[in-house]
Amino acid sequence: MTVRLAILGISGIAHHYVKTIRSMSGVMVAAAWGRSPERTSAFAQTHGIPRVASTLEAVLNDPDVDGVLILTEPARHIELATLALAHDKPMLIEKPLGVDLAACRQFAARAQSSPLPIGVVSPYRFNPILETIKQQLDALDPASPKLAQLTILWPRNREYYQQGSGWRAREGAVLINQGIHWLDAMNWFFGAPVRIEARSLSSREFLRCADSSAALIAYAHNATLLVAAGTFVAQKRPDELRIHHATGTFDYTRMAGPPPPRNLREKIARRLLGERIWPPALPDPMQRQLEDFIQAIQTHRPPKVTLAHGLLALEVALAASGLDGENRTG
Repeated sequence: MTVRLAILGISGIAHHYVKTIRSMSGVMVAAAWGRSPERTSAFAQTHGIPRVASTLEAVLNDPDVDGVLILTEPARHIELATLALAHDKPMLIEKPLGVDLAACRQFAARAQSSPLPIGVVSPYRFNPILETIKQQLDALDPASPKLAQLTILWPRNREYYQQGSGWRAREGAVLINQGIHWLDAMNWFFGAPVRIEARSLSSREFLRCADSSAALIAYAHNATLLVAAGTFVAQKRPDELRIHHATGTFDYTRMAGPPPPRNLREKIARRLLGERIWPPALPDPMQRQLEDFIQAIQTHRPPKVTLAHGLLALEVALAASGLDGENRTG
């Protein structure tokens, strides 16, 4: 059985989804819908998508569409997810789940009784290195202290924040946009937080959201996470995660290996020094999540990353960005 998906929204990330799906077996992108018919037609032509839907209802009423990928800007996620739910369409929703926490909670409550596979994009749960760390964490004494340190430093300029509708400058705070996958991974490792303390700042005049955040997140069973994140830096650094425990440290950055060289000079220098230049080849976590979603449709089971996981990740990201007015979650 070939699973036929429809793409709702033709944002920049949609190109990556289509290319990934084309490399997979047992699935195809059968239709695309976007608010601009001209852009949607060009998108479909570029990627060989056989059908451009004239209306959203035409996609959702199509019995040949087995599921939808919701790839619009976040402010529209819940609106489209609500319509997909009403039409009994399995769905995978890009992160973050939404921007209105109350609306996201209402949708989750409405969908709770539905047997449909409903997932939220969080490919870090499919990262083989993080899977290994999760297994090793589970083997430790649950009551022993664990102290995690997470650093996320990405360069993001004015052009990045103002592209498209400009939603990133309004709603793309660093821990909601760049950091939410890591926060979901920490929920996976430690469970729901019991306390969050945060300080977030916007350092540039064109931003209405935080491009710098520091947070302390406490979990049950003596687990604590310290987060430092920002998009104000001039040069990207590899994300760093270290989890200290009674008998050692899980160091994600070391386990992942060095990043690829930035230029030929660095490549030659690192080779002369005998350093490993390329990290080991790993399965693409995004492809693995898509494969899981396809299998969930085929076998009528929940996906590995559920709607509840996506909602909790959003709640934590908002609290860690100082946007929920509370210090406590869970």
